[in-house]
Amino acid sequence: MIRSWPSVLIGLGIPAVAILVGSPLLANTSVYVLGMPLLYFWVFLWFPLTSLCLWISWNFFDRDHYPSDEVAK
Repeated sequence: MIRSWPSVLIGLGIPAVAILVGSPLLANTSVYVLGMPLLYFWVFLWFPLTSLCLWISWNFFDRDHYPSDEVAK
């Protein structure tokens, strides 16, 4: 199966870089957001943002490579 590089970059690369780069940068801060440390907020924020990145990747790059799920009439 052929994947386009923008699809992989958006779906996997952006979330991975955000967590791998953001975590060490935010680890020693004493800032709190919504009652939790900034690092925890950052990691939990990326749960829905990763789903959003995967949705964008699927809809804009990969969807055309799969047959339609519609039932033939």
